[in-house]
Parts: sequence; structure tokens; C-alpha cells
Amino acid sequence: MADNDPTLSDDAIFAATWKCIEAWNSLDVEAVLDTYTDDVVYRDSGSDGPIEGKDRLRGYLTKFMATWDMRFRVLEDRRIAGSNAQVCIWDVEVRRRGTEGPVVTQMGIDIIHVRGDQLSRDEAFMDRVAMNAAFGR
Repeated sequence: MADNDPTLSDDAIFAATWKCIEAWNSLDVEAVLDTYTDDVVYRDSGSDGPIEGKDRLRGYLTKFMATWDMRFRVLEDRRIAGSNAQVCIWDVEVRRRGTEGPVVTQMGIDIIHVRGDQLSRDEAFMDRVAMNAAFGR
């Protein structure tokens, strides 16, 4: 948390995350981007390192969401003491977009930092072994 960032309530942090997850479930790239700050730092197990800024994230998400249908569910969320951040444990049902192929349910975890009502940092972790086996990667 930067020195000038006001301390957010647990409810405010969790609300920002839930809004983001709802946007991800809509598969609408612009709706997802609206939940992130302009200077967001995003990373997941499919990215090659951190993605910095909304413009770069837009490019990544456009390709990602053209490939996958997904539905996230939050299983647990916990604030990280002393910061405007949380750990969010989730699962996601994933299918390759436009197919009737297999659906894989995968658990994961995000470490999320919130500024105002948007996510400023989002690092997602999951074991992709089951997805790689089901989708031939």
C-alpha cells in the first residue's frame, strides 16, 4: 500500500474483486478492463511474465477470451493484513470456446491489490496440468 493510499475496508476490497470476477464471467474484455487501474500489473500461469498497463492487458485478454469459455466461483477470500490486498481462492470451469469438448474444473488462487474500487495488481496461480491434458497442450 502506498503511503498516500487510504486504507480500504474488507468489504471494499472484496467488492472490487467480486466485481472483477463477475466481469470475467461475462467474457466481455472491456467490462473486465473497467475493473482494473490504468497501471495494473497482471500475471497468470498462461502469461509470459507480468503484463503491465491496461493496453497490454487488453491485447492479452482479447486473445484469451477468444479461446476460452469459463465460469469462476469464489470459494474463499481473505484480506492480507496491513494492506489493501487479499487472497482469493476460486475454481473455474473451462471449455475451449465454440466447442462441445471437455469441461475442466480447476482450482486456483489470486493475490489481489486494490486501489479505490479497482484492482491494481492481480497475480493468478493454478496448476494447468489437467487443462493441458484435456486440451492437448
